[in-house]
Amino acid sequence: MNQKTVLLSVLVIVVLLAGIPESFARQQYFQDLIKVYGDGSCGTCHFRASGGGARNSYGTLFENQANHATDPAAALTAIGAPPTTASSTLTPTATGTKGAEGFDLFVFVFGSSAGILLARRHKK
Repeated sequence: MNQKTVLLSVLVIVVLLAGIPESFARQQYFQDLIKVYGDGSCGTCHFRASGGGARNSYGTLFENQANHATDPAAALTAIGAPPTTASSTLTPTATGTKGAEGFDLFVFVFGSSAGILLARRHKK
């Protein structure tokens, strides 16, 4: 393997690993929802029942709590129990799912590095 291939492989691995904490956070939020209220699903906070994507009004309330990332149970307690009828009481919001913090920076660095490597290779 040459140095460029190794460098490119390392950059890809770093970018992929940077996105992993986001997936762990979702599971923790779900576990705390069950712990605090005894019931719930990904659809409690998201429009899609499988989770991910745009958040409904309850998910946006949770996201806007300053302590939602550090103490999800306290944030859930602060906003109260989720509505019982999801279809009639939850409205769309303008916020979408945020990626892991700093992930966009890694994507930018990876893209820029790959572009520079390709440009140098093309000049030779």
